[in-house]
Amino acid sequence: MFTTGLFLEAGAVEHQWIIQAALIWTDAKFGMLSCPRGFITDLASIPEAFRNIPFIDPDGLSRRPAAMHDWLYAWRGIGKDDADEFLRVALLAEGCTPAAAATFYLGVHVFGQSSWDSDAGELSTIDFAIPGSYEAWRASLVATAA
Repeated sequence: MFTTGLFLEAGAVEHQWIIQAALIWTDAKFGMLSCPRGFITDLASIPEAFRNIPFIDPDGLSRRPAAMHDWLYAWRGIGKDDADEFLRVALLAEGCTPAAAATFYLGVHVFGQSSWDSDAGELSTIDFAIPGSYEAWRASLVATAA
């Protein structure tokens, strides 16, 4: 279960959010997972055409599970199958229906491989205990893209 709330700041582009305080999950299956302050997420990556379907609302119960799932894909502390299963379990814990949780799960499990491949575990080398470490990494990406 999540033991902290989700505190977000709008990012530089639409559907982009910056985590403002660590998001923590703890349970017997996954242990303690922590999405760090400063991580950038797009929350639930739902195509525009499907964003108005109530049970897959990206602004609803999926927010915390989606933010942590994005972190798990970037961090690579667990594999893709476990990250996708985490999303399903967390959605159910947040109060989503089994059908909604299955829809999200199948979406990322079937169509999320390109995201998993492109994230490539870059964050696994960053020491989040050092203040500014993630921000420096983010700044290097911006500089590289320019």
